[in-house]
Amino acid sequence: MPESSATPAITPFQNAALRFEHWGYRHASRKHFSVRGLDLNIEAGQRVLLLGASGIGKSTILEGGAGLLGSGEYVQGTETADDGTVAVVDAEGGATEGRVLVDDVPVREARGRVGLVLQDPDAQAVFQRLGDNVAFGPENLNVERDEIWKRVDSSLAAVGLKGLQLHRSITHLSGGQMQRLALAGALAMRPGVLLLDEPTANLDPDGVTQVVGAVRDVLDEFHSTMVLVEHRAEPWIDLIDRVVVLGSAEDDGETGGKGGSENNGENRGEGSENNGENGERRTVIVADGTPDEVFNDPNLDFAQLGIWVPERYMRDEYRIAPIHVDGEPDYPAREGTGEPVLHTHDLAIGRNGTAVATGIDLAFKQGQITAVVGANGAGKSTLSLTLAGLLEPVSGDVEASRSLAEGARGTHPSSWKSTELASRISYVFQNPEHQFVKGSVLEEVMLGPLRTGVDEQQAKERALGLLERFNLLRYANANPYTLSGGEKRRLTVASALAAAPRVLILDEPTFGQDRNTWMQMVELIQSLRSDGVSIIVVTHDRELVTALDARVVELLPENAALEWNVPGEKTGDASPCGDGVIPVSQVNTRDERERQSSRSPFLASLNPAYRLIGGFLAALPMLLSLDWLSSGSMLVMEFIILMAIGIMPWQTVKSTWPVFIGAPCSALAVLLYGKSGGNLWWQWGLMHVTDRSAELALATALRILAIGIPAIIAVLGIDSTDLADSFSQILHLPDRFVYGGLAGMRLFSVLQDDWAALTASRRSRGLGDDSKIRAFFPQTFALLVLSIRRSTTLATAMEARGFGGTGPRSHARVSTVHTRDKVFLVACLALPLISLSLALAFGTFSFFGN
Repeated sequence: MPESSATPAITPFQNAALRFEHWGYRHASRKHFSVRGLDLNIEAGQRVLLLGASGIGKSTILEGGAGLLGSGEYVQGTETADDGTVAVVDAEGGATEGRVLVDDVPVREARGRVGLVLQDPDAQAVFQRLGDNVAFGPENLNVERDEIWKRVDSSLAAVGLKGLQLHRSITHLSGGQMQRLALAGALAMRPGVLLLDEPTANLDPDGVTQVVGAVRDVLDEFHSTMVLVEHRAEPWIDLIDRVVVLGSAEDDGETGGKGGSENNGENRGEGSENNGENGERRTVIVADGTPDEVFNDPNLDFAQLGIWVPERYMRDEYRIAPIHVDGEPDYPAREGTGEPVLHTHDLAIGRNGTAVATGIDLAFKQGQITAVVGANGAGKSTLSLTLAGLLEPVSGDVEASRSLAEGARGTHPSSWKSTELASRISYVFQNPEHQFVKGSVLEEVMLGPLRTGVDEQQAKERALGLLERFNLLRYANANPYTLSGGEKRRLTVASALAAAPRVLILDEPTFGQDRNTWMQMVELIQSLRSDGVSIIVVTHDRELVTALDARVVELLPENAALEWNVPGEKTGDASPCGDGVIPVSQVNTRDERERQSSRSPFLASLNPAYRLIGGFLAALPMLLSLDWLSSGSMLVMEFIILMAIGIMPWQTVKSTWPVFIGAPCSALAVLLYGKSGGNLWWQWGLMHVTDRSAELALATALRILAIGIPAIIAVLGIDSTDLADSFSQILHLPDRFVYGGLAGMRLFSVLQDDWAALTASRRSRGLGDDSKIRAFFPQTFALLVLSIRRSTTLATAMEARGFGGTGPRSHARVSTVHTRDKVFLVACLALPLISLSLALAFGTFSFFGN
């Protein structure tokens, strides 16, 4: 694989103008347009910050600007609005009005001229290896192979990732590194326009600095056109020369800041707030000018517009200070009151038995708010899941107070039954959809009380009260999946509180919120203190910590500088309820060797497709006969050949252990229930052992081994990306099929994490005591919903990299076939033919066991 060397110069980007002409888009199966009537002209080289409330359609605008929305060659037809506007309905059911131009060329004809970087770094990774992700865009644009790797090197250098191994697994990158990798993938396409959709929303402060710095370096060097969507603009403000504030207006011209439809990907129903309550709304530009002109405009009410004002333009009325609500206790939120309800003793946290932090001694009081902060990957979620009894400690323990544990099995939450946990400690996951298990909003909130023994009438009254408190009562009969993002998050908090827990843990509760929805969440959290709830918030949000006046516990990698100015010592020395720092192991410092695709250098040198075909050629002919001689001779030859190419017998057994379990089990079944013949050895009821059944049992065991060993050894370790390249270049399979499947394999690892989160969520909500069979199907349905959402995002990211175009496609890696590959196929076919011939010659051949 090519490695980074001297960084070649990048050919200067030819920046481009981007123009929306009365453009609008309505997502498939939606009643109202996300964006409508937008007229916006962005000149070449401009750096534009696009602002507006959540739901105003900013992400939809960026996707339209990237050419990812609207019709292809096939359309369903057209629609004509009352004002005569014509919308083109595409094959998927979405409707497009107006047009988007890149340098006066329709955007769908300007393939590769616009690069899009999305909010979620993981959703934009197609391949497992770092370099392959950057090369993907140029491949789709049919760039020459040598030029592709030059672009990979120079793009990685431009975003500050120069020197990272190109074969490095993306699983070993931090969040900031992953987002910079996504940016490098867009830059490698040499786009004239760079669109950034909240690229730092998921990142810790260090990750934000990394990504902003990388974008600054790119803009300074290449003078690219940029359009940025970001709620928190302060880190970006020095890069911006134009600010556009979006709003929506009724047909009578009245302008407001609230969104008319959902943001990209939000599956809202007709009842969701601001979703066409007053009919179709038009997208309008509320303000347009330099940052100084816009943010210093006294006529703009940024709070009402839901916009965060950068620090340098901050007015006193917009500045965040500790927020208080009616009826809150008179003691500080950072201190709480009374004895601790939850505390840890010499706790070590981690996953799979590997500790990332040890010696943790913390305590949490009633009415106290604790903010758990730290870098991406430091272990914040690991700590919070352990506190919630959803993850076993590596060592030490988490202990509940006697009052909290009363009636439960012991004082350790990890040992409690699911229903015991739900009424004591509730966990609100970052992704609300990890928690949904019912078909209506009301049933979702009633679930907790019902699982903890409350009768149905009382559960309903409690649920209705919470829905009213969280402004969700009008959606009582709606499906939870149809709510907006902010509504989903409020619903998960309401559902968690319905079980009347004493401890509430919230993971990133203000993630991706505009200023208005952020304030609503802060006030909700503050109001819980009056109920005596101990609240633990996992967050990157400094303003949230300030507004809540929370005590801070920071997870800090060893030798790293304090990010949050925590005024305590390390937790082992701090007072039980004081602020503290928890030392954790270094995050993402791993260096790695390039992984070999086989223990055998010979197998590793073969073309992946030929290895796969060879494994089938060696195995499938053995299905023709069920006899001990052909299978036995085949097995002996396999072990001899494997030793000759460097795989010892014990390594073979270790690599193919499932067949060594399956073979004797199958043989036993055939021995007892197989065909009878010859002498009867033993019989009991339907079971019998005869000469024939014993012979067939031996043949069965040998055949399973003879078939399974070459199939597994030949395929084991093949890199999925190399296999996809081989399928495309050697077997000439369609690229959409090959690389779409490869992206699905990459998505599979993400869905494994989703499954674990769904399992933990069900335990948190009181459903973890159900039988695995009963829990499997509803959990599988929830995973299916998540997989569809993730697949849609991944498809968007791939299309943004130029995938799926009608033109030719190049390949960054050459998949070649050598003489040894052909010899390998011949040998793989020869082995079973020799074995079967021996069986024919000695009269043991038994066609399909007859």
